[in-house]
Amino acid sequence: MNNPLIFDCLAMYGPRPHKTLEERWSLKHLLEDLDHYGIAGALVRHEQALVYDSMTANRRLVREIAPYRQRLWPCWVTAPHHLGEFPAPAELLKEMDAAGVKAIHLYPNLHGYPANRDFLQPLAEALNPRQTVVCVDYSEMAYSYDAAMALSRIFKDCPVILTRARWGHFRSVVGIMDACPNVHLEFSLFQANRVVEWMRARYGIERLLLGTGLPVHSGGAARGFVDWSLLPDNETALFAGGNLKRLLGDGPRSSAPLPGKDDPIMLAARSGQPLREAVLDAHCHVLDEGVHSVGSSYLLFQGDITHMLELTRHCGIGLTAMMSWSGTASLDAASGNELIAKVVQAAPQETIGLSSADPTHQSASEIKALCEKYHLDMGFRGLKPYFPRNSIPYHDALYNPYWEFGNQYGLYALLHTDETAAALNGIQELCKRFPQITFLIAHSGGSWSYAKKVAELGRKCPAVFAELTLTPVLNGVIEYLVENLGADRVLFGTDAPMRDPRPQLAWVVNTRLPVETKRKVLGGNFARVLLKSHLPLHALPPIVARAAAC
Repeated sequence: MNNPLIFDCLAMYGPRPHKTLEERWSLKHLLEDLDHYGIAGALVRHEQALVYDSMTANRRLVREIAPYRQRLWPCWVTAPHHLGEFPAPAELLKEMDAAGVKAIHLYPNLHGYPANRDFLQPLAEALNPRQTVVCVDYSEMAYSYDAAMALSRIFKDCPVILTRARWGHFRSVVGIMDACPNVHLEFSLFQANRVVEWMRARYGIERLLLGTGLPVHSGGAARGFVDWSLLPDNETALFAGGNLKRLLGDGPRSSAPLPGKDDPIMLAARSGQPLREAVLDAHCHVLDEGVHSVGSSYLLFQGDITHMLELTRHCGIGLTAMMSWSGTASLDAASGNELIAKVVQAAPQETIGLSSADPTHQSASEIKALCEKYHLDMGFRGLKPYFPRNSIPYHDALYNPYWEFGNQYGLYALLHTDETAAALNGIQELCKRFPQITFLIAHSGGSWSYAKKVAELGRKCPAVFAELTLTPVLNGVIEYLVENLGADRVLFGTDAPMRDPRPQLAWVVNTRLPVETKRKVLGGNFARVLLKSHLPLHALPPIVARAAAC
């Protein structure tokens, strides 16, 4: 959709414990981010309300945002009043009315009370007749279905916004929304594939709200569900901000301005257009036709190749590096490799293949055979072992046939590892033993601590690159990796359909990086990795050369 009004239902600012040096945190940062990400307004709370006296912080919030009330709407953190540190409900409402506060945020776990009527009934009796917006993090109820149901039914006439649910909670969230029609859902971390469209089909659009988690999380990532929405424009506008305006009875009056022509990438996205750049996704899975679940709490709706390519075309991803789920996470490498062979044969200009190998199920000779079949005969360019499911370190000798083959042909490997010194030292060892392989470290943008360790590893090992994707879509971490690892060694990936590709793409598109650097991250860097491989019988798709030229 072309630049709808965005009204963020989940923003915060203020000093807080455990903040990394690089994280943004101040009111100034929040306002700058709203401008940069094209967000017209936000419902905002103060971080000190969670770590100091909440009412003191609530009043401070009202004072501090007073000059910006055309953009910021206060959300107060409150709790049951029975110990006296919070006002009784009647007094609380008077103060909220005087301050123009139209929403509260509850933190049952933080404040140490259960979500039941003994504690919450007096507050609910005051808020229900007014239909006051009540926000609550799913984590603050220990991701408990029963607790979320109880709280939602206590505040039965209030719109309850369930915030910070993650897409791994899909089944329980659907159960809550099925049972409680007053529950609304915020999507900053709920990034399952096509999830907004799926939820809209089940509940209608009115209960779905855009949230960002600014300034900790990227406001640009949240835009992905808006800018490349598959819904009609009028429904996209409700999701983007119209629903929150209706619930609060107030909100921003107009959309934020579009970015200038000096950033054509961001301008195209915010205009609802597919990107025209050469965009290459370095990290993607695919499922068999008709498969939607993968044996855990993860639901990957429409994760087959037909629907995956439909979505990549919609937002402008021109080439996708495909690996199976079954061959990696499910450890059925034989079936997974056959699926990828079919995918690459069906869409040779839009996909490249990664093989899977697993020494717990395959002998050295079988690993050599799969390399010859899928790489030499079919042109796969990537290697995808998976330590999280077989617990064999990547530098273990059992993987030697895999790495020896990759080294011979200049292939690349995508490695999901952890932050331990043993794991990172193992990758350093691989770089020394197999210097012709490029090692992409998956999920390098997933946390600040991990990003720092990947950057440190990369400074020691020129063959190490940082692949970004992960649900937290941290605000500023991409810029950090570019600065500390280099603009030529950071790569875009989605991990779709494990998560929807649109927030991951929008995370990169809306960074503060120069346009030339964005082009490298979005496709140029991965293209140059692919061009290092030498499989003479198999030409790469033309988009690779176009991306490498940036």
